[in-house]
Amino acid sequence: MSTTPLCIAIVQQPMAWTTPDNVAHIVAALTLAAGQGADIAVFPELALTGFHRGIRAEAVPATVEAALQQVRAACSAQGIACALGAPTFAADGTILNSYLHIDAAGEIVSAVSKNGLTPAELTFFAPGTDRPVMRFEGRNCTTVMCREIDDLESVAVQLQADPVDLIFWPSMVGNPPGTIHPTPEDTADLGYFKRTAVLARRLEAFVVQSNWPQALNTPDSTYLGESKAYAPDGEILLTLPRDQAGVGVFRLGERAFRWTPLPA
Repeated sequence: MSTTPLCIAIVQQPMAWTTPDNVAHIVAALTLAAGQGADIAVFPELALTGFHRGIRAEAVPATVEAALQQVRAACSAQGIACALGAPTFAADGTILNSYLHIDAAGEIVSAVSKNGLTPAELTFFAPGTDRPVMRFEGRNCTTVMCREIDDLESVAVQLQADPVDLIFWPSMVGNPPGTIHPTPEDTADLGYFKRTAVLARRLEAFVVQSNWPQALNTPDSTYLGESKAYAPDGEILLTLPRDQAGVGVFRLGERAFRWTPLPA
């Protein structure tokens, strides 16, 4: 395990309907994060295309490949690595909901494809079948995507043979309009945060979340954003602002972060 604390930028990216608009947000965030000394910028699930009902029109090979070329060029130009969600395409023509790890030279190091898809996602995406661990920016890294965090046992079994010290948790987690919870604690927690702490403790790994700050499909949703970083003992080290687009830059393991709002 590396003893040098990484400087990480969590990007609560404003979501757009089109891939070019999302890429513009990504490139701007990479430039900002690199200027603040970040080694890695961490983006939400399906950051490249947006996570919305228009995904079928955006998740086509030519569109995605052109967008990834722009992101990779920005990583190389700024000297910053990134982890971000994007559709990927299998040889049999199926489409996967993946999370890519791109190094500071702009090379795609690896991809983790979402295993635990929701019923709605299964109408378009094929499920991934494994959860690789890769060496990325001096850390043993993997990804657990959004509501996969519910299936702690499955994730733990997949990773039991591979030491991991940094887990990315890209997500689209929030309350739909009109949601009522029995207690304020339930509203604030949503259930996922406690389970994430259990996973961090069980694997003795840092967990870094990047959550979308808004939902285009349900624009009145709340309790989005609030991306968190967890210590290996399960303690929440920091929480970014709720329902706001911006970039939070911090040293892994520390509580302080620098927050810069992003325009929609």
